[in-house]
Amino acid sequence: AFLSASLGVFAPSETYTLPKTSSSWEPQPDSMLPSGPSTGSTGAPAVAEPTVQGPKNPHVSSVTVQLEMKALWEEFNQLGTEMIVTKAGRRMFPTFQVKILGMDSLADYALLMDFVPLDDKRYRYAFHSSAWLVAGKADPATPGRVHFHPDSPAKGAQWMRQIVSFDKLKLTNNLLDENGHIILNSMHRYQPRFHVVFVDPRKDSERYAQENFKSFIFAETQFTAVTAYQNHRITQLKIASNPFAKGFRENHDPWPGLPTMTPAPIPACPTSSVPTRSRSSLGPHLLKGSTERKKDPNKAFTSRIPARLHHQLLAPPEALLAPATYPPLAYQGLYTGASSPVRPRARPTPYPLPNIQADRDQGGLPLPAGLGLLSPTAMCLGPGQDPQ
Repeated sequence: AFLSASLGVFAPSETYTLPKTSSSWEPQPDSMLPSGPSTGSTGAPAVAEPTVQGPKNPHVSSVTVQLEMKALWEEFNQLGTEMIVTKAGRRMFPTFQVKILGMDSLADYALLMDFVPLDDKRYRYAFHSSAWLVAGKADPATPGRVHFHPDSPAKGAQWMRQIVSFDKLKLTNNLLDENGHIILNSMHRYQPRFHVVFVDPRKDSERYAQENFKSFIFAETQFTAVTAYQNHRITQLKIASNPFAKGFRENHDPWPGLPTMTPAPIPACPTSSVPTRSRSSLGPHLLKGSTERKKDPNKAFTSRIPARLHHQLLAPPEALLAPATYPPLAYQGLYTGASSPVRPRARPTPYPLPNIQADRDQGGLPLPAGLGLLSPTAMCLGPGQDPQ
């Protein structure tokens, strides 16, 4: 009951009218919101909600809020802060964190946030000019939701003891979301609002709804909802400042605090034994040679294996170029009992041959005597044998 009346005065669907009427928008944090009374502490001013607020309950009138990581928020705001919205929900970065002062230590408070559109326009990012431009009229308003801090309600002493972080808050563009995430339209600009609600123990607390809450607005926390980062400088800044984005950085230490392990050098191969062809010894040389061939296929491949390895794997050049000498083949070693060289014996012809002399006498074709024809008997004799 103490929150039902308070939520009615937040008016999450209201919009702020910007003084600028140009079709393009440049980040200018000083001119986004109408001027209002400052209720924050020194160094982190909190701009009070620019709506008519009546007298406040003493339990909330003296409450002040300091925005944590103010310098980081301002750095993002100068570039134009962008927040990712997804169907499943995405957490904000920078995370909305505040330091609360001036609460009643014994009173109960509830902390919550909501998001209101900054204008009634839809934007698009022009990459050629690195600026946001008005793309048309805003889409229909999304269902207004508020996000309660999971520790609400709690005593003022607990809230003031430490920094309050809304790290569980998620943004989504799913209009049918059932997880309680904040529903936003992509390519629209929003202003987060922080509310401190006093839990009034009186039974008629609804009558004092206007007095039991106090709202705070930080102009540097406004952002554009996007499904993917448009400005590359925003992407670089988020990677550089987000501790959970170390995987996107270059030359980072994945295990801080641990000694760096350096691989031991590979010992040289001894000259007395032939080394085995392993990945550690021959792999780098062969791999480097194959890389050179890929770069220039016309270039001859030159091996980078050490010269001493060639001497171990190959025979010396003198042995390769020397003429081959073979021992003479002796028949005495092949046939046992043969004391002298074996001579082949004359064998008869397997078929009768014509008589050359008879054909000449019978008027056959004259054969020239200089052809060196041999007799049938001489053709079957071996060299050095006499006809019997």
